[in-house]
Amino acid sequence: METKWTIKDFNLGNTKGEGKFGKVFMATHKLTGSLYAIKKIPKQIIKSHMLESQLALEIKLQSFLNHPNILRLYGFFDDYENIYL
Repeated sequence: METKWTIKDFNLGNTKGEGKFGKVFMATHKLTGSLYAIKKIPKQIIKSHMLESQLALEIKLQSFLNHPNILRLYGFFDDYENIYL
């Protein structure tokens, strides 16, 4: 499900939530104008807390979930510093 998007494909808006491991932003896809919620997780936090396998499991589970009360995962991508869901 990994996409060919990069963070440069989006205009990030307001922060909608913040947790221990990352922030969620409203974002608009520049090409289509579609709205998304993007979760930005710094790689350094994942490494320092040894959460690589937990993040991989979260991506795998969310890839298959289809529930009205859970946001759908449309894809994920990364850059040098962050992972984006």
